[in-house]
Amino acid sequence: MKSKTTIRLLPAALALGVLSACSGIPVALGSHQDGPPPAGAARQINAESCGFQLFSFIPIGVNGRAAQAYADLEVAAAGDFITDVKVQETWTYAFVGTSYCTKLQAKAIRRST
Repeated sequence: MKSKTTIRLLPAALALGVLSACSGIPVALGSHQDGPPPAGAARQINAESCGFQLFSFIPIGVNGRAAQAYADLEVAAAGDFITDVKVQETWTYAFVGTSYCTKLQAKAIRRST
């Protein structure tokens, strides 16, 4: 009796495991502050992060690439106000899987002190 229950629950458990692996980290793009953005000259900043989907099934660094790219963008901004964020997703097929990249391009404006 116990083995029948296990056999019935195994496909559901596997499906749940597969579906949970397909979730990424939500990322709020741009700086947040009350009031208008600072005035001044803007400079261009860029960041990129990539991951690989092995055999189109095993994700390696794929789910967190947007969060990693935005963290790199914040480092490039060095505390300046981030605005006008543009996101570009690219992929490249390889023989054993697919490479996915997230590129972020934004403007950084020096915060008034």
